Formats: sequence, C-alpha cells, structure tokens
Amino acid sequence: MSLARLLLSPPACRDPGVLRAAVAGRPVLVTGASSGIGEAAARQLGAAGAEVLLLARRAGRLEEVAAGIRAGGGRAHVYPADLADPGDVKAVAARIGAEFPDLWAVVSNAGKSVRRLALEGAARNDLGRLLAVNLSGPAALLLALLPGMLERGGVIVNVSSVSARQVGAPRWGAYQGSKAGFDLWLHALGAEVRGQGVRVASVYLPLVRTPMIAPTRAYRFLPALSADEAAHAALLPLVRPVVRVAPWWLRPVEVAGLLAPGLLGRGLARLEDAERRWSRR
Repeated sequence: MSLARLLLSPPACRDPGVLRAAVAGRPVLVTGASSGIGEAAARQLGAAGAEVLLLARRAGRLEEVAAGIRAGGGRAHVYPADLADPGDVKAVAARIGAEFPDLWAVVSNAGKSVRRLALEGAARNDLGRLLAVNLSGPAALLLALLPGMLERGGVIVNVSSVSARQVGAPRWGAYQGSKAGFDLWLHALGAEVRGQGVRVASVYLPLVRTPMIAPTRAYRFLPALSADEAAHAALLPLVRPVVRVAPWWLRPVEVAGLLAPGLLGRGLARLEDAERRWSRR
C-alpha cells in the first residue's frame, strides 16, 4: 500500500488468522458480492473458513465467485436477488432463513452510484432507483433477517462511504442522500437492538478503485484503495466490537461541515467545476 493510501485508509483487519478466529464455521451474508468490495470481502471470508452466502443480481458472476471460493477449500452459496425488487427481497430472505437459520453476520455492501445533476436525473428517476438499491432494499432485507439474528446474536455491517457524512456535493445528491439515509436508519436500528445480542457497525470508506468510480475521469488520478484493501476495513467489525470504522480525517471534515457548511460546499462546487472543465479536454 502506498503512503498516500495508507494515510487515507480507515483501520482494517489485515491478519487472516484473526479473521479466521472470528468467522470460521459461521454463516456470513455478503450483499453486492458479484464484484468490487463485496467480491473481495466474500473471498477473504471464504479463505478464513466462513460459510459465505453471496447475494447480488448477476447469478452468473455469483457462481464464478462461489467457484473461486470453493476451489480454495472454502464454502459458498449463491443467492441471486435484486434488492430493488420487494418480491425478490422477501423470497431471498425466506430462503436464507430456511437454509441458514444460524446466520451470524450480514455485510450490507450492495449499492449503486450515479453522478448527475438533480434535474437531469429526474427524468431517469435517479433518486428513486438509488433509494431502492441503497436504502429501502437493504433495509427490508435486514428487517426480514433480524428476528432470527436476535435469537442467536450477530453482527450487521454497513459498508458505507465517507460521502454519507459530508456536506452535499454537486451531482452526487441522489447517491449521498440514499447512503446517508440508510446510514441514519441503521444507526437508529442499532440503538433499538443494543443489548439484545446484535451489534450494528458502519464502515465509511474513502475512494475505492472499483467499476463504480470509472465514469468520473478525475478519480483516476486520485489516491484510492483497492477492493481488497477496502474489504479488510469492511470486515473489521466482525473481529472487533466497534460500531464505527472510518479514516482519521473524517471527524475533522464532519466538524468543518457543521461549523462552515457554506465554505466546504463552495470548495466542493469548485472541485466539480474544475473536473468538468478537465473532462472536456
């Protein structure tokens, strides 16, 4: 890992032995497991001996990820589902509950990103689509699985973004709004189940080099974590009783957003203008 990425990174679990001690033999569900951070987390869990449950829309890709885990001696199970479809969520939750009544952890990683002006996105229903994938779908899945987890105890991990804790940025309103909404909802859920055996944690990741950021050309030149590095951070709440995992610099940014939201917002707007001018070259 480069020095820049190390300085930007949140705390992480990079010791395979520590991860194995925490998850070996336990069923862990990973959503958005067909690529990126979710795939990397699923592979790390499989190598550590967890019973990995893979959920995403693309059945073919899930089978490929599962085959890779099994080839390494791990155990993996495929659950194709679209979290934006309430019928899919209900059906897959029932299937998981029946096949793995001892589900121990959910790594809620599935998400979608759109970078577009709000008025341009209105015609494409950007906000509705992102709310379904990033908020209402994952929330419905957790609510369906939660009663069983409360009986035995477990961990819910929200793989989020630092942008969910920052002031609004131009073109990112639908993404930030949906991610921040789910983050706040999950915090409230965590308060409700505290002391009942289920721990809820949020992991706020900086820029990660995945297909999701590819459309924004300027991101190609910024320091970014690899999917594997991000997965190390996403799995930390499975080995430590933490409720928040974030880079050291996120707290100062949050405070700046409270004390000087206009100044920070203007800075983000200028960065957006610069990126737009650069993209026209």
